[in-house]
Amino acid sequence: MRTRVIKMANEIIEKSFPELRKKCILFVILPFRFYALSLWIPPFGLIIISLRTKKIASSALTGLIAHELCHQERYRKMGLMGYLRFTFGYIFSKKNRIDEEHNTDRLTILKGYAHELYELSLVSQIDPLHKKIIDNYMSPEEIYNFAIEAGVWTEPNHIDKKK
Repeated sequence: MRTRVIKMANEIIEKSFPELRKKCILFVILPFRFYALSLWIPPFGLIIISLRTKKIASSALTGLIAHELCHQERYRKMGLMGYLRFTFGYIFSKKNRIDEEHNTDRLTILKGYAHELYELSLVSQIDPLHKKIIDNYMSPEEIYNFAIEAGVWTEPNHIDKKK
């Protein structure tokens, strides 16, 4: 699984994250309750991917990896002090968690991964272990609507097929 994740991450970075190409981002695969976690421990990025993702489709895994790489990009732009303030706010404020995850979802969509994030959100919505955190993320409908508004949704009426 680690090989699959690293290969996908390298392809995503090459295609959509030029600012992360020369950065050290470590990917760790662990048994973990959530699908993933992203941290910045300067100068390293750390992305933990759960073994639970082993069975999700490649498109959803691509959406997950792109989302976590968007966190890495956002953290680095904050700088060290900004990231420390952000971390404190993320831990202690539900509003800050929602804002960060929604902003990261929007960046993921704008980077070209709307369909993949949409597929990931469908998986997350039905996962009982995500019930407590699902509101932190954009819903499938919000992803679709934002992607349409941004002009990056390429398949018309895709959401209608899922109903």
